[in-house]
Amino acid sequence: MKRSDFFIRLTTGVLFLAVACYIGVYAYNAVVNAYETTDAVRYSIEETLPAQGFIVRTETILTEGGSAVLPIVSEGEKVASGQVIAVEYLSNDALELASEIRSLRLKIAQMDSFRGNSDSAGLGAVLELSAAVNSHDFRRLDELTLNIEASIFSLETDTSSLQELLEELESRYVGTRNITSHSSGTFSHIIDGFEHISPSLLHNISPADLNLLFDTPLSTYGTGKLITEFKWYYAAIMDFDDASQLSTGQTKTVQFFGAYNAEIDMLVESIGRREDGLCVVLFSSDRGVHDIAPLRSLRADIIVGVVTGIRVPKEAIHLDEENNTFIYLQTSGLAEKVDVEILRETGDSYLVRDGADTGSPLRVDSTIIVKANNLYPGKVVP
Repeated sequence: MKRSDFFIRLTTGVLFLAVACYIGVYAYNAVVNAYETTDAVRYSIEETLPAQGFIVRTETILTEGGSAVLPIVSEGEKVASGQVIAVEYLSNDALELASEIRSLRLKIAQMDSFRGNSDSAGLGAVLELSAAVNSHDFRRLDELTLNIEASIFSLETDTSSLQELLEELESRYVGTRNITSHSSGTFSHIIDGFEHISPSLLHNISPADLNLLFDTPLSTYGTGKLITEFKWYYAAIMDFDDASQLSTGQTKTVQFFGAYNAEIDMLVESIGRREDGLCVVLFSSDRGVHDIAPLRSLRADIIVGVVTGIRVPKEAIHLDEENNTFIYLQTSGLAEKVDVEILRETGDSYLVRDGADTGSPLRVDSTIIVKANNLYPGKVVP
């Protein structure tokens, strides 16, 4: 028993010493023989100014009709003066009958289109419905659902009986009134209570007054609204020092985030007065009004420039006695000291000026020494 315990202790001790030696050798190699390089790559950083503001348009609420009014035009659709944009149903029976007729028309049309091509069309219908649900676009949900139903039953159902039913329903279809547009413009279903705020109120407005304008919506009712001008505005609250980098009459790219993710070139209309370090900058555009028709409050970045250079890991940056920055390049098997000018910090690296601009050896695809021991100019490196 004693010899067995001794053997176990001896074995344990030998294993411990082996592990300790392995760790020691690994640590020695990591400290003494550490060597790491990376390729120099060109990198660009957009210089942006943050903003938070409101979309303002020239818009009118459509109040004609009672409670049973259904628009027949799509969100953001351009409409002409006198065009039928909605239907008012004068009774609940008329509304139910119209809904049944619309559903039946869709079903017949889709079954006809799917007939003879049900397999590929069925898969397409499922994918289209899935994409709509994932993007929270429920405007065509009933139509897309019917697409799937039609693809399944198109080969098994005779549409002649459905057509007879449709004709019978249409013969009883009465009790409606068309509502037309009083002018041309862009239609939107969304009414948020801020339609009364016109662009004329925004010039030289203070940040506090702008927020107050959009603090409480008016209680309004309507079948939708009509945006009567293509030109729309973004009233942005910005830091006054940031806004000082802009000038009236300039065109800047505004990158929107959130419900509307896009970049639009916009004109700087005005820069408001300073208030508590902030101001209101008014931007305008005459493009894409149909995309922003239902939107109001948006966050954005104003792109004021682009900085391009060579990205260098922070570990590769060195300082000399006079606090000048430099790096080492691996050139023909030797360490070459190269002075660099830092342009921007970006995460775990710096953006430095390209040697093509300064005349230094640092160029795209140069080999940057990130980590090494006892580096000095001319040292032989792996």
